[in-house]
Amino acid sequence: MRNIIIISKNDELLNQLTTMLARAGYSHVYSSSDCTKILSLAYRLNPKLIIIDMELPPVIFNDLFKLFSQPMKKIMLFIAPHRDIDPNLLRLIKKGYSHFVIHPINERLLINQVKEIMNQDNS
Repeated sequence: MRNIIIISKNDELLNQLTTMLARAGYSHVYSSSDCTKILSLAYRLNPKLIIIDMELPPVIFNDLFKLFSQPMKKIMLFIAPHRDIDPNLLRLIKKGYSHFVIHPINERLLINQVKEIMNQDNS
């Protein structure tokens, strides 16, 4: 199974991402807005991809980085807000994170990023 976890408190974004992923043939999509449950969910599902909404409250966003270790960096895709220069985005880029999609979400770009992550060897 190639599980995908979406982390967001935005129901509209969750529905949009789930719909786009389903259209592209990804059926094992799980979501949560509860940071305390994410680690157990990730451990249980062993996701191939974790999609993180960068508009989560800052405390939750920061807690996520405490939960996930360095090897998981290559399986993360960030949904970034459309702003001139988001300081969180710049910080992530400097730390070597490379997968981002900006609001409003372009479905083709999203699916291309998802395919790139899903097709890489994460061992």
